[in-house]
Amino acid sequence: MNSTDNMPPAALMIVGEVASSGLARGRALLCDCARKQTAVPLRQVSEAEAQGEAERFDAAVVATERKLLEVQESVRRTLGKDEAEIFEAQILLLRDVQLRDAVRALCLDDRMNVEAAVEEAIRQLMELFGRLEDPYFRERAVDLYDVGRRLLDHLADDGQPDLPVLHEGCVIVTSEILASVVAQLEGQGVRGLIVEKGGLTAHATILARSLGIPTLVQVPDATGKIRAGDLVIVDALAGRAFINPQAEILRRYDQLDANLQVHQGVLKGLIGLPTVTRDGIEIRLCANVGQTADAVAAANVKADGVGLYRTEFVFLVQDHFPSEDEQYQFYRNTADQLQPAQTVIRVLDVGSDKPLSYFPLPREDNPAMGFRGIRLLLAHPTLLQTQLRAILRLSATHPVAILLPMIDGIDDLRAAKAAIDSAKEELVAAGQSFNHRIPIGAMIETPSAAILVGHLADEVDFLSVGTNDLVQFLLAADRIRGALASTYDPLHAAVIQVLANLATVARSKGTPISLCGEIASDPSYTNLLIGLGFRSFSVSPGRLLDIKHTIRSTDVQQAEKLAEQVLSVHSTRDIRALVQDDWNRRRPVSSPEFDTPTSTTSAPLPSVAHNAARQRFESQVGESGTAYLSYLIEGARVILNRTFVPDELRGHGIAAELVRVALNEARQRHRKIDPRCSYVAGFIERHPEFADLVDRQEDALN
Repeated sequence: MNSTDNMPPAALMIVGEVASSGLARGRALLCDCARKQTAVPLRQVSEAEAQGEAERFDAAVVATERKLLEVQESVRRTLGKDEAEIFEAQILLLRDVQLRDAVRALCLDDRMNVEAAVEEAIRQLMELFGRLEDPYFRERAVDLYDVGRRLLDHLADDGQPDLPVLHEGCVIVTSEILASVVAQLEGQGVRGLIVEKGGLTAHATILARSLGIPTLVQVPDATGKIRAGDLVIVDALAGRAFINPQAEILRRYDQLDANLQVHQGVLKGLIGLPTVTRDGIEIRLCANVGQTADAVAAANVKADGVGLYRTEFVFLVQDHFPSEDEQYQFYRNTADQLQPAQTVIRVLDVGSDKPLSYFPLPREDNPAMGFRGIRLLLAHPTLLQTQLRAILRLSATHPVAILLPMIDGIDDLRAAKAAIDSAKEELVAAGQSFNHRIPIGAMIETPSAAILVGHLADEVDFLSVGTNDLVQFLLAADRIRGALASTYDPLHAAVIQVLANLATVARSKGTPISLCGEIASDPSYTNLLIGLGFRSFSVSPGRLLDIKHTIRSTDVQQAEKLAEQVLSVHSTRDIRALVQDDWNRRRPVSSPEFDTPTSTTSAPLPSVAHNAARQRFESQVGESGTAYLSYLIEGARVILNRTFVPDELRGHGIAAELVRVALNEARQRHRKIDPRCSYVAGFIERHPEFADLVDRQEDALN
């Protein structure tokens, strides 16, 4: 708490997105860890001075690269080779000819001082990266910012440290954090991070996971709600943080901490064990990678292979189309890490939504659905042939497969296969070795491909479901921009039915099918996806052990029963409640449930009404929607089977109030209760005064 602030600390709960899982407790340290440049001077320089400004930039590049190499070596010593590889991306960006040309042009042609030129060039490049559809590549804009900040620091001869003085056991609260800053936290006693911005695939996040620092990102106004010195619990399991928690909350988290330590040991023990369900069904569990560091991380947890190698990063960090030999070496470096397991290499998926600076394309109003993926490659056969030859050459020594993105029908699939045959002929003529039977797969990420899956399955060796694009195309919902992002929901009934059909058709055709995308990396979806028929997943390396643990805890018959229930309902909200309730029963470590609001400033609980027609107890909560507890009647029993509360309202005691009202009414009507919902069962366990409702044998319902 600030010395000038005499107000007593207020208990409060805030929510965010889990970026690095775990549990932390400590005193808040507020800082500007991205250190915004607020006073970069802009001035016109003379022709004579312009060349000097350009030379200052060249010197700053040399000095900045030297510093980055020092950071990389430090990370290599303290964390390991794979974590150090993260800074290779920043070094490549620093060497980017486009960046250098842009700065020099601003200095020499526009007569701009070098500080302002660097800021403007970085801004332009960040805008380019920010327009990328894939969040993995969009978050590389943070690396650009980090590089720009380092250049400006050198130009300003700024000796200001990146971080304030850290105290043992602190929780850093900041608007944004950079990889170069996180790299300095090793051994500093930082227990947790709360960040207002940030993303799940940002390099700062990856480093935080490597350091084992529990991290929440996308926490709105964290720096405004948390004061320096506040006691903070970072619950990077449930995606929330408690500020100045009461004694009961502290006690409950003491128990969770003990449980979590046991579970982390269990996860480490899974490395090398087979990925099989409890009833012996084998599941293939591979990793998504974008660069060599990701493949190293996948190898460390013994992934079954690379299920999706996004080759876009190979192109995005260059200032030219990488040659066949350059691509071959990039792909080999990655495939080496998992050999002898297979690496599935997706050919370049760029276009107007993922622009390359050296490959200008006409602007499109709706680039995500435009000239991208295989459509673009077929229109530029030289680009496609070069990449195919590099992959085919690698197949002579490594088990690799070719994956074709954005397939929308038989014609473009056959055209792509013809291009592969042509590349093979060129290699034969050149005397180059390759695997003549290299597997070829198609991505199912467009509605047309989903409809034609049976015909596509006849044409390829395997299928890969790209759920990120498939969901947004099926629902006409932009998962990134604008108000429509809220309509992007993988648990929409239409999505579930399409996924079930894809798995069924692929199985009937005998064509292997794998599922990648964000839902594959979320353990709360795993049971449902197995129940729908999927037996192969490709997930982010950092989530692989969590998914393996969930698979090894899954019984296929129970998973199929859940899928049957989900397919029988048509409301997205009801589907989500079913899936969440299933996960609540099965999750290995659960954050504590609280029956009362956790903020002293919370509004009174809304009233609860019994809607007999819909068989549920409801509470209308402003504009956030309806919270409810639904029930079924089976003979003499009332089954309390599903509790739903909108995400933004969880933790405020609404679910507890729904259950309390339902149980009180059951008592008044002398009814027998079956608490099938995990939350209801937990509530009764915490409130034994209602236990008699479960055990008593009553007459049939009136």
